[in-house]
Formats: sequence, structure tokens, C-alpha cells
Amino acid sequence: MASHLETNLGLLQEMINKDPESYREEFMGQYNFYIKTIQLLRLQPSLNHADLQSLQELINFLASTSSHYPKESKEYASSIVEILSSRLTGLDPEIRVAFCKALVTLRNRKVIDPLDVIDLFFTLVPCEDKNLRKFICGSIKAIIKKLAVQYRDQKTLCKVRSFLFTKLKDSRSIVVRTAELILIDGFRKGFLKDAKTVNALAECCFHKIARIQVAAMRFFLGSLEDDDSDNDESGSEGEEQKTLKEVVIAYKAAKKTRKKKEKFMKAKKLLSSGKKSKKENAAKFCNLLAIRYIYDPQTFVERLFDLLESRRNEKFETRLLCMALCARLIGTHKLQALSFYSYMHRFLQPKQREVTRILLYVAQACHELVPPDIVEQLVYVIAQNFVSDRNTPEAVTVGLNAIREIFVNCPFAATEDLLRDLTDYKRFKNKNVSMAARGIITLFRTINPKLLHRKDRGRPTQKLKDLKVAEFGVEYSKEFVEGAECLPMEVDASDADLMENDENDNIDSNNEFVESDSDSDGDMDSCSNHVAVNNSCAVNESSPNNDTCKADDQKTPSSETKEKARQVCEARILTQDDFRKIKAFRLKQQMGCTEKRRNDDVKLEEELGEIMARQFFIIHLKKRKLCTGMILLRKYIFRHNEENGLPRLKDIEKFHKKLRKETKEERMEAVRKGREGRQQFGKPKKTGAHVGRTNRELMKRKNFQMVRHKLRGKNRQRSFKERQESLRKYLLRQAGRKV
Repeated sequence: MASHLETNLGLLQEMINKDPESYREEFMGQYNFYIKTIQLLRLQPSLNHADLQSLQELINFLASTSSHYPKESKEYASSIVEILSSRLTGLDPEIRVAFCKALVTLRNRKVIDPLDVIDLFFTLVPCEDKNLRKFICGSIKAIIKKLAVQYRDQKTLCKVRSFLFTKLKDSRSIVVRTAELILIDGFRKGFLKDAKTVNALAECCFHKIARIQVAAMRFFLGSLEDDDSDNDESGSEGEEQKTLKEVVIAYKAAKKTRKKKEKFMKAKKLLSSGKKSKKENAAKFCNLLAIRYIYDPQTFVERLFDLLESRRNEKFETRLLCMALCARLIGTHKLQALSFYSYMHRFLQPKQREVTRILLYVAQACHELVPPDIVEQLVYVIAQNFVSDRNTPEAVTVGLNAIREIFVNCPFAATEDLLRDLTDYKRFKNKNVSMAARGIITLFRTINPKLLHRKDRGRPTQKLKDLKVAEFGVEYSKEFVEGAECLPMEVDASDADLMENDENDNIDSNNEFVESDSDSDGDMDSCSNHVAVNNSCAVNESSPNNDTCKADDQKTPSSETKEKARQVCEARILTQDDFRKIKAFRLKQQMGCTEKRRNDDVKLEEELGEIMARQFFIIHLKKRKLCTGMILLRKYIFRHNEENGLPRLKDIEKFHKKLRKETKEERMEAVRKGREGRQQFGKPKKTGAHVGRTNRELMKRKNFQMVRHKLRGKNRQRSFKERQESLRKYLLRQAGRKV
């Protein structure tokens, strides 16, 4: 039995785990053999394949069983550390990886301190071994996860984080990149999600190595494509998905058995879990929390812009990332970087690479605190280079869309002459151009109709007369909730009982992020609906092609109704039920304005309402406390995947008419997306258990002799051209040539 245990280490490991003291002699025999082998390894580093394999098995065996003997386990761990630190390049790669795996096993059994393991791993990173680096990176990530989730050891976690910060300042680029990737992964997964991590990664944007720069910039921009290892993992995941689909197809074609059905259900679960992970990854594409955690964003943007101006020989993709990060920071924090706008003038050409993205960055960098003359120059450059008859309709459309997105944030930069020239394109023969020009008209009807031509303003209403035009540096605040005059001045007893239930329902419900705060979030909900609905009504009222409403007095609040709404807001606390009543009341008021609306007008109004709602969310968020704002921001990003209220690429590349006809594959893909989540496809009559074939299916299965007379009749009805082609093909086949 003893000789059998010496040769079978797996069986000996099982016995030691059951009764360590009884098998102490066998363990010591293997341990002494390991010490002699290590002495031989120091004298002769190159071993043959058989010796290497037996040494790997012995290393794994001792790592799994030495924890039962504390004295020997510490000696074993110290010997591994000594070997790895003294012989970085002399060891065989497989033996080196085996020693590292043994260290991880000892760390999991709390034999060795995690900081010692991480320190040793970073000394091994410069070794030219890709598999070793991949293992080290994954092991350190796993250690951080265990410290944060399983052990909840914040003290050790802070020490690990500080150690990684010091490695970011290392002179070796591979060490810096490894520490950077570990910190990025820790922030994304929530283990190191704090301001210190973000600001340490922010310094990597100014590293002299371009690859480290790009990884840091992509982290702030939210991209998941950081390193080659991630791409390899995604490729392997795609292969796994392909095999799962093959399993599903094989199940449909094969005979149905219970075992095959179980395999099919497992494959189906894996497919659904893959779709869920893709949806969760989509929410990570906008790393707003990292941008908001930067200590001094103004100084950071100035340094980043100096880097962008000074380096002219780097790749265009790197410069594009730098532009994107500058624009995102300027738009998010409302920073002052006036030289950035003049720098972007040179890239605003229709033939420029990635010109739509550059237009997006320009629009994202424009906010209400930028001086109007700077924005006006920017708009004139876009108008001269894009919006002209010598350009293609696509270039004109993109230019008009970009100008509209700029004017959403900076309406005070618009001039009457410029708007007249832009809105003249509403009669352009191309629908995309005309819709883009009408989008600008729709925008200015709600914010400043006086700049438009008189016939574009529409019918003047009391709402437009009372409209306050946005001015540079001036902020207007509302004194009451519009539509509150429909509520009574005092709360009824029955309504008072319902208020507590309503508040409890709001706390429990997680369907909308606006219900997390009963008072202020309700205000936000009503106001955002007000922007999306009331502005659309104002547009429809002023449209020259639409019928006018029945009476202006019914839809615009007079001074008495304003006073009553103000008193209601001051006298009582509005609940979610009250806001629903206000919303219904306002919708009822606007019902008369929805007659004879064109589909194009509805699309433009919906787009404008969505943009205004995003803008309102950010304004509301900045007025609240930081902690509450961050919670709301996480919910908003996770559910809506928005980019902090900034313009989006699909807003710049908005084409109302498709540029080309879709292929069959694209149409089928759209059909499959629409089928997701549905229980049943096709008619139940066809998919039942005992359903026969239709007459059409039976005709396809008939013998040819039964339908031969029909084919003869069809041949008689052929045209001369069809007969000519048939004869040509027949002659080619007779000659032995390809048809």
C-alpha cells in the first residue's frame, strides 16, 4: 500500500486530506524528495520532459497538502519565493507557471500574505512569457476580488491598491501596463471604485508609451477594448456561442430523448446568459463616474490639450481618442478651454477621416458657459464647409444635424441671418436635408422663434409671447409646477391616507429612477414630461400646415391660473398621484392641438423631446447632493446607456430616409431582434402536435409524373425571350460547357 501511495500522488492527497497525521511520514518522504529535486534543479536548470512532468505533479501535490502541516507549509512557500526571485529567466516556463500556481493555492489557504504574492508576481512580469503574464494578471484580479467580496478586508485591499499605484510609476512599461489593466478591471467590477483609483489612472493618459495612454483614455471613454487578452477572450466566447447554436440545430433535427432535451435546455440557458452579459456590458460604455471622480478636471483638460497640440506624429486614432476625452470632460464639467474650439476648425472638412465623430466631439464640447462668439465662429465654419450646394446631400445633412446639436446647448449663439440661410434647406429636394433643416426650425420654435422667418414661426400664441429667450450667463427658475391649478388647495382626508401608501410604493418600486426621491424626483418627472409634451404642442400650434387650436384661452394659463398654481405648490406637498393628475390635465389641454399632424413633424418633435429630457436630467442632477446624484447617475446609465446628456453619434448621423436598400440578411436580422422575448412564432394551427400538411406542401411532395401535364402547359405560356434562354442553356449543356 505504501509503495502504491508513493507512485499515485492523487490517492495520497486524498488520504492526507482525510487523516493528515496518519500519513505524515508519506508526506515527509515526498517533501524530502522535493528538496533534493530543487537542489538538482539549481545545479542543472534544464531537465528532460519526464522529470519536468513529475516535478509539476509534485509541486501541485505539496501545494494542496502542505497546509495540514504548518511548519512544512511555511518552509515550502519560502522555498518557492526564493527560487522564483533568484532565477527569473533560468527556469523552464512550465515549471515557473507551476510554482506560481502553487503560490496562489497557498495564498488561498492563508499560508502566505497576499502582498508578498503580488510583489513577487510583479517581479516576474518582465519575463518574456505571455502565458505567465496572463496568469499573473488573472491571479491578482482574483486576489483583489476575494479581498473585497469574500474576506471584506479593506485594510489589505488599501495596501494592495497603494502598491499598484507605486507600480504605475515604474520605469518598465510592461509593469506599468499590467498595473494599469488590473486597476481598470478593479474599478469596472466595483472592487476599487473610488476617486484615488481614477486619479491614478488619469496620470497614465500622459505616459510616454502610446499603448498605456490609449488604455487609460479608453477607460475614461468607456471602451472595453483595452488589451489583446480581452480580444482573445471575446474570440473564444464567440466560438463557444457558435458551438451552442450548433447544439440547438442538432436538437431540432435529431430524435427527441430525455437526455438530449436536458442538453438542449442547458445550451439554451447558456445562450440567454450570454445575451444578458452583452446587455450588461453595453451599460459600461460610458464611464461617467470615472470622469466625475477627477479631482481637478480643468487642469487635466489643459494638460491633455497641450499633449494633443504638441504631438503631431502620433497615430490619428490616438489623436481622435484625445479629442474625444477633451470634449467629454469639457461638456460634462462645463469647463473653459477656448483654444480647443479653434483647434478643431482644421478638422471640420467633409473629406476628413471620421468626420462625423469629430463633429460629435465639437457638439459635446459646447455648453451654455462657452462665450457666444466662440460658438458662432464654430457654427460658421461648419456651415461654410458642410452646408452648401457643392457638397453631397449626406454632408449637408450631417452638418445641419451637428449645428442643431450645438444650438441645443448654446441657443444664444444663433443669429438671424445664419438661421435664415440654414432653414432655406427645408425645400431641398433630398428628404434627409429637408428634415435636418426642419429639425432646426422645430428647435427654435420652442426656444427663440423670433430668430426664424415670420412664416416659419407659425401662429403666435400666448405661450410664445410669454417665452423667456435664453441669454448667455442667465439662468431662469420656475416658481411653480405648470398645470398644478387642476389640484385642490387642501388635501382631502382620503387623499392624506393614500399619501403614505403612495410613498411606500415609490420606495419599493424600481421601475423608474425618478421614483427614488418622492418630492424632487416627482418634480423632475413632471417637468421632463412637460418638456416633451408641452413643447411639442407649441410646435404644432405654430406649424403653418396644421390647423389651429380652437381657443388660445383654453390652453395658456392666465394670471389667475398661474397664481392658483403657485399657491397650490406652496400650500401642499405634491405626491406621485398628484403629478399623474397634472400630466393627465396637461395632456387633455393639448388634445386639440394634435389634429392633422404629419408623421415627419411627429418624428422631429419626439427627437426634440428626447434631447430636452436628457438636458433636464443633467441640470436636475447638478442641483442635488453629490451622493444622491451619483446613485441616480448609476441607475440612469444602467437603464438608459446615455452619455451624460451630451449629443450622441446617432443624433449627428440621423438620416430619416435610408441611403440604400437593406439586404435580405439585414432585414432578417431586424426580424430576429423583434422576435426576442416572444413566446411563440408562427400560427398555432401549424405548430400543433397533430397537424397535417397543407395542400401547398402536398403539391411539393407529389411525384413528377402527376404534375408533368402542368409543366407542359406552363411551357406553352412562356414568352419568346424565355424560350430563347432555355434553348441556349440546352445547347450549352449538350456541348458540355457550363451554363
